[in-house]
Amino acid sequence: MADGVVLGIDGGGTKTDVGAVDGGGRLVGFASGGASNWEGVGVEAVGEVLAGLVSDVLRQAGVGPDDVRGSAFCLAGVDWTSDTERLRPPLERLGLAGPQVLLNDSFAALRAGLSGSWGCVSVAGTGGVCAGRNPQGEVARSMGVGMGEGSGAWTVLMAGVEAVAAEHHHTGPATALTELLLSSAGVASVPELFEGLTRGGVQLPDDLAARVMSVAAAGDEVAVAAVGGAGARHGRDLAGLADRLGVCGEEVEVVLAGGIHVHGEGAFRDGFTEAVRARVPAARFTVLTAPPAVGAVLLAMEAAGLATDGVGPALADDVHRWGLP
Repeated sequence: MADGVVLGIDGGGTKTDVGAVDGGGRLVGFASGGASNWEGVGVEAVGEVLAGLVSDVLRQAGVGPDDVRGSAFCLAGVDWTSDTERLRPPLERLGLAGPQVLLNDSFAALRAGLSGSWGCVSVAGTGGVCAGRNPQGEVARSMGVGMGEGSGAWTVLMAGVEAVAAEHHHTGPATALTELLLSSAGVASVPELFEGLTRGGVQLPDDLAARVMSVAAAGDEVAVAAVGGAGARHGRDLAGLADRLGVCGEEVEVVLAGGIHVHGEGAFRDGFTEAVRARVPAARFTVLTAPPAVGAVLLAMEAAGLATDGVGPALADDVHRWGLP
């Protein structure tokens, strides 16, 4: 390919997507594979996953590593400068030409969802994080450590668990969440539930946060308050990020990503948007529909100095045609 390609990589704790586009933004290669969060699988395993996928995508595009004009690696677990340093060696072993960008995967979701060049993203899925860029190109993100900030499904679940404990201690009202947690854990009483949680005998199902939100959607007032409070916590995180970026007085585009946001209509969304607008009154909200890999490709194009105007929607269609949900 005469004008070479750029590579966008979106890597998480479950899978990694790699896309190659030509200079005009046309998708010419795509592949998905294993996890590339070094915290879960280790640095060497990340290197192996990336090497296999990049090789596959370059082969599809009919080019070699020397033909790469730029690449953007948006990987979960890239949280600190030390993470960047530990991941540089496996990236260098790929032998790719052109400038390289290494970022947390939240920036792929941000870029994929933006209609303009700047804004913020709130990711609420299995975990939670927010990230943003201001009109001057400055970037910031939350720590994503689950302390002092929202943590996606875990925050929703813990809000539900605390409501059940409050009912048991007669410090909170009765709630249908009690029956939900007991049946989900396969136990007969609240003390048995908490004994199992604290002593390791009870394992809560992975989809329990979604079930908690369903109880809220059915109108249980305690669940509504719990889920709304979880949403507000994530909203305060986003508003704080906007303040750090100096854009609270601007019309900020806010991208919502992750399963809790995508399926969180109702109490969670209400709590989130109210908390954001308390400090960012002109915020505009949009739910991410494009695969985050599209954002990684756009970041790679920008790193290579290529124009990205109008590329995003067509690229998202291309990725879907290549089989990515």
